[in-house]
Formats: sequence, structure tokens, C-alpha cells
Amino acid sequence: MLEGEEAVVKHRSRVTKTTQPEAQRRRADREGQSAGRDDLGELTKAQLRKIERTARDLDDPTRYFLVSDFGPRFKLYYDLTNDVYGMNSPDRATLFKRRAAALAVRGTLGKRIKLVRCKTRVRNGKRVPVLPGPKADGRGRGESRSRRTRG
Repeated sequence: MLEGEEAVVKHRSRVTKTTQPEAQRRRADREGQSAGRDDLGELTKAQLRKIERTARDLDDPTRYFLVSDFGPRFKLYYDLTNDVYGMNSPDRATLFKRRAAALAVRGTLGKRIKLVRCKTRVRNGKRVPVLPGPKADGRGRGESRSRRTRG
């Protein structure tokens, strides 16, 4: 086709008349866009570091949550999204990836709130905390210190 001739270009369900150079330019633009998606170019060192840090964060199961401890059987776990405490339910607590973020929220809540580090597992598509066990103090399971040996 010559430049002055009109080309019929079918666009979805309608037919429009355009000049030949315009049709070629549109086709070249579409081909260039698809080629541009495949070749993103070289990544900078900063971008590579960010990708590696994000991958490490996703692989690392360590998380932090906030708890108000009233005793061995009564704990309140803080949920940041609703600004409430869940009683005796650590799976409803907000899990923080970064310790600094958890400390910042703890600073607004008060000094009696404890920061707990835990490991997590994914169950049913949701990350849930695996609570650390009681500290080993040499006693067997179910044993307690007598009143004479306390102190």
C-alpha cells in the first residue's frame, strides 16, 4: 500500500479507516510493548539488595507480638488492626516482622506490655505463632518447688 491510500484496521468490534503510516505505527507500538515486558534491563545493586532482603523476610519464621501478662493462665494478646486485646488467644495477635516496629507500638501502649519473640508456621494459609515453651529450670513436668526450697 502507498502512503496516501487508506487502510482498513479492525479494532475489536468496529472497523475504522486510518492511513497506512498510522496503522504501522500502532502495530509497532504494540510489538514494542510486548518486547519491553520481556526485557526489564539490568537491576541496580540497591534493587537486588531489596529483593534479597524481602526474600529473607519471607523465609524467616521469626515474628514478634505484644502481650499483657497477668499470670500463667491469663494473658492478653494485642491486635493492632482492631486496637483490642484477645484473651488467651495468641493466634489473633498482630505478628510483627520487625522488632523495631513492635517496640514502637509497645511504646504507645505502656511499660507493662511485653514483647515476645516467637517462631511461626503457616496453617490453612495463615501464619500462626508457635509459642516458646516454659524456661527450663531443672524441674520435671508437673513438679513444683516446695515452700522450703523457694528463695
